[in-house]
Amino acid sequence: MRADKAPAEPDWDRRAEHWAKLAPKSVSTHDAPNQLLIARAGIEVGDNVLDLASGTGEPAISIALKVGENGSVIATDASATMLEAAKRRAEALELRNITFEVTRMEELPFDAGHFDAVTCRFGLMQCDDAVAVLSDVRRVLKPGKRAAVMVHGTEEQNTQFTVVRAAVLAFIGEEDSGKQIRRFRYSGPGELTALFEAAGFSHVEEEEVSEVVTKPAGEIFWQSMLDRGFGPRVAGFDAERRAALDEAIARAFEPYLNEGEYNLRSTERVACGVA
Repeated sequence: MRADKAPAEPDWDRRAEHWAKLAPKSVSTHDAPNQLLIARAGIEVGDNVLDLASGTGEPAISIALKVGENGSVIATDASATMLEAAKRRAEALELRNITFEVTRMEELPFDAGHFDAVTCRFGLMQCDDAVAVLSDVRRVLKPGKRAAVMVHGTEEQNTQFTVVRAAVLAFIGEEDSGKQIRRFRYSGPGELTALFEAAGFSHVEEEEVSEVVTKPAGEIFWQSMLDRGFGPRVAGFDAERRAALDEAIARAFEPYLNEGEYNLRSTERVACGVA
C-alpha cells in the first residue's frame, strides 16, 4: 500500500513565526494529547525517544519530563523556527535530556534499532507518503518497541477549526474549493491502522478521542486557532478590519451558543503499533 500524494503543502516558513509566538513558555498548556501519546507509545523513565514534527515542542517537552535525566529525546521538525520555540521552552525548564534536529520525517538520519519509542502529534498527515515514513519509523525503532501517532478527527467532528476556516474564507472572499485539506487526512476510522499495517507494524491499535469543549460567550476563544491557521493571511489587517473579522467569526459560532456558552466538538484519532 502506498499513500496517495498529499494536497498542496502549507507554507510552513511563513506560518512558523505565528506558531512560535503562540507557543507555551515552558510546560504544555494542553497536555492531555501528549500524555495519551506517551502512554500509547509505552514510554518509560530512562527511554530514548524520537519525536517527529515536534513543532514548538509537542509532545517532545512532555516526553523529556517523563523520561527523566537518564532518558533522552530528539525533537525533529522541518522548520528551524518551530524548533527554536521548543528550545526556549526546554531552556526555561532547564531540561538537559532533549536535543533538536532540523530534518523532515521523510528523511530520518538515524541508525536502525536506535529508539525505544517514536511519537508524532499532528504531523503524519503533512507528509507525502505516510507508509514510507512509518516504514522508516519501524526501522529506527528497537524490535518490539512502539510508535504512536495522533491526527485530527474528521472535519465534521472538529467544530472550532471548521467554523473559523469557513468564516475566514468568506470574509476574505476566497472560495472554498471543497478539496480535502491536509489537516484532516487519515481521519476516518481504520485509515491509520491500514497505514501502520502496510508499514509492517504488528499489534496495531487505533482509537478515537472525542470531547465537547465549552467556551464562554463574549470571549474571542478562536484567537490562537486563527493565528496558527491563517496568520499570514490576516497579518496585514489593521485593527478595524481585524475587529470586523472577529465579528464575522462570532456570528458563525452563534448556532453553537447555548445558555451563555459555546459547545464545540473536538476529536482526534490515535494509532500505535509494535516494530
